[in-house]
Amino acid sequence: MKKLLVPLLLLFCALPAAGQGGDSFLFDLNDFLDMRANKSYAKSDTTYIGRYPYHWDARTFYKSTGMHVVSSFGGDINLSTGMINRVGVGISYRGLGLSYSFALGRKLGLDLSFDSYGRHFCFEYSLKATKDLKGTIQMAESGTTREVANDLLLIASKLNLFWSFNPRFSYAAAMKQTRIQRRSAGSVIAAFSWAAWDLLFTTDKDTSIDWTAFYESNYFYQRFSLGLGYGYNLVLGKEKWLIHASLVPMWTFYEMQQWRTRSVKERINRPYGWFDFAGTARAGIYFRWTDRWSIGFSGVVNQWVSSDHLFKKAVNYHRFGAQEWQMRLSLAYRF
Repeated sequence: MKKLLVPLLLLFCALPAAGQGGDSFLFDLNDFLDMRANKSYAKSDTTYIGRYPYHWDARTFYKSTGMHVVSSFGGDINLSTGMINRVGVGISYRGLGLSYSFALGRKLGLDLSFDSYGRHFCFEYSLKATKDLKGTIQMAESGTTREVANDLLLIASKLNLFWSFNPRFSYAAAMKQTRIQRRSAGSVIAAFSWAAWDLLFTTDKDTSIDWTAFYESNYFYQRFSLGLGYGYNLVLGKEKWLIHASLVPMWTFYEMQQWRTRSVKERINRPYGWFDFAGTARAGIYFRWTDRWSIGFSGVVNQWVSSDHLFKKAVNYHRFGAQEWQMRLSLAYRF
């Protein structure tokens, strides 16, 4: 985590110097975002969508997160982080946001996200790292089951791209409250999702079992999915209250699993994905008492399930499943 924070600090320190010239990158970026925001709002139906008279949005939040991963590739893996409590801060400029949170009472709990919610197009990228994995692992070669507790490192990355077809429906109002949903509206939502998990196996603590080869390896999984769903924003109390709910089922069209042990690599690609699926469900309730202040409570569940039904009786039958969830309470201030 320190290796990541140092470059970020150097980048922020360099921003003032970069902004000294009138033709600097930051000024060009500001002009581009300003033009993009004005063009988008000019096409909006202002009876349904409004905007705040401020460009910046700062927030602090508390959230509980969890993750569960199972796999039968190279052995049986059943790992879970349990419930992890985090606190964090975030900042957005014209809807382009960056947030960071850390786990309370944990040695490693990196959670970094970068997102933007526009009139139609939205994207979300998140990077997480945790050593709070507990569960069991059984290697196929030895058949021995090992209890795991805080000696594995999981690095999880996820990218979600959304397109809402109804311009009267605002994802920005539902996710970050950077827009105002004036009247209730819903929309069909198309989605593309990429997700990857990298399990790094660290030092062996039990010398009575020869796990050296296992703990000098890593397990890697990734998938690509397409989906189509629906979201709805319900407005109550003279635009003060907003209730959001959405569900986007996805079909996985490509996935890959890989074991790497020293110089040996075993990999399986499954480009068909006929029986594999993923999905994202969201719900939230938000209240704004002025144009500057708002508070919200939201929840997100991401589910990935795969099963080789076509080859279930074959020797190379493998499966993967993962569930990631979070509940978040946030306080936002616009300026």
